[in-house]
Amino acid sequence: MIEYLRTTRKRFLSLKKDKIRLKDCLLMWDNARPHTATDTREFLTRRDMEPVKQSPYSPDLNLCDRFLFRKLKHLLREDEFGGHEEATLAVQQAMWRVSEDELYD
Repeated sequence: MIEYLRTTRKRFLSLKKDKIRLKDCLLMWDNARPHTATDTREFLTRRDMEPVKQSPYSPDLNLCDRFLFRKLKHLLREDEFGGHEEATLAVQQAMWRVSEDELYD
């Protein structure tokens, strides 16, 4: 989970360069265990961020579930990973390859 938060933080920092304040962003997470974990809640609290609450297991309400994850699965479908670090790097690289327009295909 901490690795996911670090990856997400990098995305947030890129928003900051464009003068977008993090507390003006909406962070939409369902109630999955990693999203409600103590580490996650503390991370968000330290950054004065409040996630938008939604029902668990509601992919119709979660755009990442509907579009991004499908695209990532497609990009990574034939890859094999030698371990956690290699898999993490592959997912990060795939995320950077997805354009905004592709999210809605």
